[in-house]
Amino acid sequence: MLTYLDVHLMYTLPVIGALALISWPFLTRSEIFKIALICGISIVYTTPWDNYVVWKGGWTYPEDRVLAFIGYVPVEEYMFFVIQSTMTSLWALLCVRWSTPCLNFNYDRSTYLLIRWIPIAGFGVLAVVGYEIAVPGHHTFYTGCVLWWMCPVLMFMWYGGGNFFVKKIVSATAAVILPSLYLCWVDQLALKNNVWHINKLTSYNVFVAEDLPYEEAFFFFVVNFTIVLAGACFDKARGIMETYTSEYPLRFAINGPYINQMLRAFIVSEYLMPSVVTEDIQKSINVLNVASKSFTTASFLFQAGIRLDLIILYAFCRVTDDMIDNEPDINKKKIKLQLTEKFINELFADRKSDYDVKKKSHTVNINWAQYETKLTDVEMSSFRALTRIAFYLPRKPFYELLAGYQWDIDGRLFRNEADLMEYCNYVAGSVGVLCVYIMMYRCDDDKFDLLESYDYVIDKAQQMGRVLQLVNIARDIVTDSKTLGRCYIPTEYMDDKQEEIRILCDEKNPRSLGDKKLKKYSKRMIQLADQYQSESVDAIKCLPNEVRGSVLAATEIYRGNISAIKTSPTYPTRAALPRLHKIFLGLYSLYIKSNRFIL
Repeated sequence: MLTYLDVHLMYTLPVIGALALISWPFLTRSEIFKIALICGISIVYTTPWDNYVVWKGGWTYPEDRVLAFIGYVPVEEYMFFVIQSTMTSLWALLCVRWSTPCLNFNYDRSTYLLIRWIPIAGFGVLAVVGYEIAVPGHHTFYTGCVLWWMCPVLMFMWYGGGNFFVKKIVSATAAVILPSLYLCWVDQLALKNNVWHINKLTSYNVFVAEDLPYEEAFFFFVVNFTIVLAGACFDKARGIMETYTSEYPLRFAINGPYINQMLRAFIVSEYLMPSVVTEDIQKSINVLNVASKSFTTASFLFQAGIRLDLIILYAFCRVTDDMIDNEPDINKKKIKLQLTEKFINELFADRKSDYDVKKKSHTVNINWAQYETKLTDVEMSSFRALTRIAFYLPRKPFYELLAGYQWDIDGRLFRNEADLMEYCNYVAGSVGVLCVYIMMYRCDDDKFDLLESYDYVIDKAQQMGRVLQLVNIARDIVTDSKTLGRCYIPTEYMDDKQEEIRILCDEKNPRSLGDKKLKKYSKRMIQLADQYQSESVDAIKCLPNEVRGSVLAATEIYRGNISAIKTSPTYPTRAALPRLHKIFLGLYSLYIKSNRFIL
């Protein structure tokens, strides 16, 4: 005999367990709070409705199939409120988390208002119709009860989150359909085994499948649509707050002020916010999609707020690097570097020390007129985007980055590994430090703060940055020579320093060195990278728990280029792993290798 508890033990709780295992790397405190909030609202809102429908004879439960009743409803039914909300929310997380929230904002006023008000009007009509047809003992009762129960909630949520939901319609639809179909199947089994019984007098007696009344399928789809929409409302509010930090300065916390801020962000219409903010971010993403495919793949492993600010930071680094590298005239290179330095000076003019940071966003006085005539549209976007997150970033790493650019302008050669590591620290160790600040500020764990004395983690972040730069150098010997006339190989490695520098920097003909020599130099870089990586990776355990797996996976994806170099019979022009290989490497690191830092 199948009981209601058996249904949970056999068909619903195992699915939640499986979904929890799959989604646990992405279950940040805010995601857990979101699911708990949806579950709590579900219990409060559904309890009186469910009791009313059972009281009026909509469905019944044989006493020998349930543990006990609270009111008119069995204990297992209250469990189901939480189970369905959790199951659908976990599945929705896996479906919808892969896009950056601000890219799903609708800034067009006319379409925004149409998308908002037409469905709200439709839900309002359905609510009235549902109330009118929800006559106890009548065949329209069940359908009517579902309509008057859910439509007012849908009206409220659609007001703030409807446009956001529509922008993610494909992934959101997938989030609704699969759990609905699964619960329909479970419901069909339960009805066949008389775990509960649908009253024929209060339903249409139309079956979408054997033993499955239309009303049951309608119920599951409507409720799951509501759960996914609720999640979209939460994500929209978080996206607004993380995109517009000046207007919404509070970091995540489970307290009254933060929840009040979230409600304001939920209600606000995106078209009233400055669209240039999102346009700048979109251009930053476009830059990275072309220039840094490994970063693009790895960034999806981070929660949306961290991902957003990493995109802004990496795009600024990429854009400013290209401003120097892509300019053939040495004097113009110097002018662009001076312009970037002037911008950094203005950006951090109010800082008292190298690692002085602010807790809340504030207006930065930048004289944009002097940049508009000298920077391209993409460069301007990158500069503007950085000003919106710079308040919690230290100034010193940016000056180190500029020092690295100066090395490139001067065409400095690296005499030994000490020179090489100094350069790597300037152009990549600095970025590693900034990444730590982003992760600490944007993480959901408020016990982590931006501490000037966070020396150990800062040191190891610099070290990991150097590792990734060494991988870059090992991969790009040919590319750096052909496109930039640059050689980053320490001259102490070379058999004939003058001749090989001439070939790499003057003739720009690296292939004439032969694959054997190119792979030999590349191998030296890789050995150095492996040494520093083994020394720095343990510092991951000092980062917030929610980013540890993502950081390890991101670095492993990037270091995956090493295997592409090693497995190539010749020295490849620009070694890169196939996208599927990167995804597999990221997932393996996230779920398996990261356990040593999390468990």
